[in-house]
Amino acid sequence: MSSSEPPPSLAFSTVIAPLLNKFSKDQAKSLRDAFVFAEKQNPGFIHDFVAGVIQNEDMTEILLRLGSTECTEYLISQDIALHALLNKKAQTLRLLLSSIPDQIKERSVFLQTIKDIAQSIKDLLNCVNNFYQSNTNNPAVMQNKRLFDHQKKNFVRCSKAFSDSLRNYFKDNQPSIVFLSANKLITQTNVLMRTIKIITEKDS
Repeated sequence: MSSSEPPPSLAFSTVIAPLLNKFSKDQAKSLRDAFVFAEKQNPGFIHDFVAGVIQNEDMTEILLRLGSTECTEYLISQDIALHALLNKKAQTLRLLLSSIPDQIKERSVFLQTIKDIAQSIKDLLNCVNNFYQSNTNNPAVMQNKRLFDHQKKNFVRCSKAFSDSLRNYFKDNQPSIVFLSANKLITQTNVLMRTIKIITEKDS
């Protein structure tokens, strides 16, 4: 993580980043840089910081419920239709995943949510692949192909881990592992979107 990059933390994107928007641009940058530096020096700092504020609560579930909070750090410029579609597909997935704590209580409803999530993952991956295919002549994209492929593979890996957590849930009926896995999938969705954002900004 560079000194300017947002940490891959759901606590940052759902709690800290929205709060920074309430400050002036200079104040927000100073606070943001401080959090990024602290996270770089002590991985997990932001999560622990937020946990200290939200005491006696299930942080994993809270962050999952907040997981669909839109964060400009991961929002691609929408001046191109495909970019707008990427933002929409990513947000649809976040919304579905963040609904899990409520949906998981009713099996029939939850099963439909699982199907919707699977389709949403497929739709986002298709959109990501379309982005790459439409930019094969773009130097900024090709120069960052290794990073792009790495984050896409991580997204696929997190998706598979989420599916595994669902199988475990139907065996032991413990939702915590599903919540944690869903959080990781949202986080990796954000990282993937941030990677695409960086590439598109280099091209502009």
